[in-house]
Amino acid sequence: MFHLKISPIQNKPHSKEKPSLKAIEDIHNTLGPLTFMKKLLVLLGLACLSSAVNAQDNSTDAPAAPPNAPAPVEKPVFSSTQERDDTLLANMLKAIAKAEEIQWLEPPNEKILSLYKTGETRKTKGVLLILHAPEAPQLWPVNLENVRRNLPLSGWATLAVPLPAKYPQTAPERDSATQSSAAATDTATPPAEASSSAEASSSAEASSSASSQMENPASASTSSASSKSTTPRDQLITGRVDASVALLNNLGQFNLVVMVDNSCAPDALAALYKKINKPTTTKDTIDGPIQALILINLQENEPLTQNQLKEIFSVSELPVMDVFLIPNNQTLKEQQRLHHAEAMRQNIKDYQQLVLPTAHFVVVNDTQSFWLGKVQGFLQRVALGDEVDKKGKSTP
Repeated sequence: MFHLKISPIQNKPHSKEKPSLKAIEDIHNTLGPLTFMKKLLVLLGLACLSSAVNAQDNSTDAPAAPPNAPAPVEKPVFSSTQERDDTLLANMLKAIAKAEEIQWLEPPNEKILSLYKTGETRKTKGVLLILHAPEAPQLWPVNLENVRRNLPLSGWATLAVPLPAKYPQTAPERDSATQSSAAATDTATPPAEASSSAEASSSAEASSSASSQMENPASASTSSASSKSTTPRDQLITGRVDASVALLNNLGQFNLVVMVDNSCAPDALAALYKKINKPTTTKDTIDGPIQALILINLQENEPLTQNQLKEIFSVSELPVMDVFLIPNNQTLKEQQRLHHAEAMRQNIKDYQQLVLPTAHFVVVNDTQSFWLGKVQGFLQRVALGDEVDKKGKSTP
């Protein structure tokens, strides 16, 4: 038998520290000669007691969260959907172009991305402004991308600007997750309960919509106005063409040649022809924003009419290369004849047609392609004369 001497408990501030080896030795000396098992039981009891006290102190120190506390609101990555779309598009364009080639254009009421590639010779001869209907440049035909990438090797810079398509592709509408879940609930809920839940959900949606409009009335009015009114395609094209010319002029480039497809040629050229000063225009120099035209007939389902061709060929001093890239069939031959006849009626001084063979395939990075050589030869022949800058001075 052994006797434990229990000392009175002193009111000392509790310490969260675990018992040290010295304390355990003091306890051993106090208890006297005990068996190994009894000593082990005492030590285990003290360890469990210390852990329980520490856990209780930690739970007491931590403040209790209120039962209905709202979840923390995460800051959105993008301030608007437009900023998100612009960022994603810029990241996509980096896959086909270098970061320094990406240029932002800011026409009225919008902001778009373009690709500008400088000339790779000692002196830049001019700029080829490439205008094409698909919005995303990474979806352009290989022929245009081949010219955009490789023409700078011969001293010509390129600026590729996407224009709105005549028939934009719209994604099919689909039910949202909320509507799908509501439909599933309606099928599984009795009529009485379904009507009451529908009334509750509609009232909740109305209150949330009203509160959001009260918090941000400007965004609500802007979104409603934008959804009701859309800018016409011809105005969008005019704004983008004007912004492109302004960007190139700010970069010190005034010797411009336009390459445009048949879908947007009427509207794009109408915006450029307004800036041509015909009294000071000669057969060698166009006093205006462009010095030559390359018309690309890409959209087979949008053939140019005689009236449209009359407007396109209305500047007789403007050299024109009329290119047909679609398969050569009877319909295409009739279009070629119509284009040639109208160019002759409008007395175009320098007009040529180019029909690429059906079997002619172009590789994007091919610097020696037949198509690229034709474009280089045309520019070298018709667009290396004197140009009139924005100050009215003739520069070589």
